[in-house]
Amino acid sequence: MVEHGYDRKKLEEEFDNLPEASPIADIDPFKGDIIATVGAIALDYLDLCGEDVLLDIGTGRGRWAVAAGAHCKKVIGIDISRRMIEDARLNAESSGVANVEFYRGSFEDPSEEVDLKTKGINKVIAIYSLHHLTDPMKSEALTKLVSLIQRPGVIVIGDIMWFDNPNNHRDEWSEVYYDDNETDHPASIDFIREVFEKVGADEIEIVQVHPLVGLICARFL
Repeated sequence: MVEHGYDRKKLEEEFDNLPEASPIADIDPFKGDIIATVGAIALDYLDLCGEDVLLDIGTGRGRWAVAAGAHCKKVIGIDISRRMIEDARLNAESSGVANVEFYRGSFEDPSEEVDLKTKGINKVIAIYSLHHLTDPMKSEALTKLVSLIQRPGVIVIGDIMWFDNPNNHRDEWSEVYYDDNETDHPASIDFIREVFEKVGADEIEIVQVHPLVGLICARFL
């Protein structure tokens, strides 16, 4: 694998120009691919209820934000791509979901367009988005997310993450939508777990969906 640096502009351009048929930009939470599988598990682990305020970071076209809207008080979707945010708003409108808000933002600056600390967020989901950050940036981003949530709170990450050496599974990279390009920086599950331990998670659960994809749920009591 080649080590790449983080390039936000390149990442924005990639998502601004995703084709409609791209599985990364799909709006169907029940499609059945690896992203839908890990997303459905993540929603279950959130255990949403009527008083919850959910932050969906890396929301894309609002796939999980819209799906979660019926199960909680409010959902706030954040994405770095202006096009994705515009599409997400249309997705919510066409789905008849009125309690979902979308803003431009990033893991580096989630409050770029809205002060998230005023929103009463107690749960966070990130599906197939964290892997775009380098490991040091992941550590910083997760620390910021922890600072945003009220207790008791939950952060659930469903993403490409290494449970095994990825070179042992090269023939499966395409099925998990990983191609070692300049905007992909997956981490090992051990690294992500250690970050959550350092930021004070009280409970951590890990689910392996694939040797290269899984879920980590961190609870703050």
